[in-house]
Amino acid sequence: MKTVFLMRHAKSSWDDPSLDDHERPLNPRGFRQAPQMAERLNAWLHQPQTIVTSTAQRAKDTAVLVAQTLTDKPPIVLEETLYSEHASAIIHTIQALELEHDVAMIIGHNPALNNYLHGVGMTKDNLPTSGVAVVQYPVEHWTEIANTHAQLCFLDWPKRLRG
Repeated sequence: MKTVFLMRHAKSSWDDPSLDDHERPLNPRGFRQAPQMAERLNAWLHQPQTIVTSTAQRAKDTAVLVAQTLTDKPPIVLEETLYSEHASAIIHTIQALELEHDVAMIIGHNPALNNYLHGVGMTKDNLPTSGVAVVQYPVEHWTEIANTHAQLCFLDWPKRLRG
């Protein structure tokens, strides 16, 4: 069994209009919510053994905050192709994961994450910033994954637990 935590980057800042989209950092809410979501993930029996993140600044910032907060402190790998709007970028990244990892986290962007997650059964319209989906695949090798084999096990986002 292989498990992927798919996370959308935390809330980003639009304060500096001179910055390219790829260079936008997190805003204060993003800096708060990313570790809060990682704390929730600490309750999972199996922690990600690696975090693969988009090279966009907001995704890298999110990855660092999450890695620092998770109990097992997984290493971070940068993947340029995750800065994409296509679900195929998610699929290819999953298929390229190291065989020895059974649990991984991917931090990326919408619409790619939404498109992929709708294909595996997400009924929520939009994965919010800092949102996390847990998808399991009944396979031995990452290269065997396909949407038809995927099971969406869990979906969480920062405002879900607000009363």
